Amino acid sequence: MSEQWGQEPQDQPEQGQSPSQFPQYPQQQYPAAPPLAGGLGGGGGIPGGGYGAPGQPYGPPRNSKLAISSLILGIISLPMIIFGFFGSIVGLVGLILGIIGIVGASRRNLKRGLGIAGIVLCVLGIIGGGLVTVAAVHAANSCKSIDKNDTSAYNACIKRNLKL
Repeated sequence: MSEQWGQEPQDQPEQGQSPSQFPQYPQQQYPAAPPLAGGLGGGGGIPGGGYGAPGQPYGPPRNSKLAISSLILGIISLPMIIFGFFGSIVGLVGLILGIIGIVGASRRNLKRGLGIAGIVLCVLGIIGGGLVTVAAVHAANSCKSIDKNDTSAYNACIKRNLKL
């Protein structure tokens, strides 16, 4: 092979020459590679994540879908206060979703802010719906003496007691 290109190989010892006669170059020290995290694909040594780790999202933490649902139901429960009991039901469902969303978010590295906002709005919806329901039941009980067949007198009594 050396005759083919017209030169002798540079770093091969000739017969009878020991490898210690070659020039010695300083050894470079490289940092140790970080341990693989999360299975196949590496993980870059990032605890619980990095690229390629199974089950881990790419990029920054995202919002929990249950927390978003809780926020939406909390917003809906506020105008539903007018309907009393129905506002409380919507708020209760949103409260449950918000709590589940926050608990799940802490386990899966998701944001919790929307879940907290949803819980606050749902609690306001539950309280408001409960107050309207109690006021409506109180107004209906105070109009027991009026004949239920006379709907105009009964409605007037309810409006008077609810101060509408």
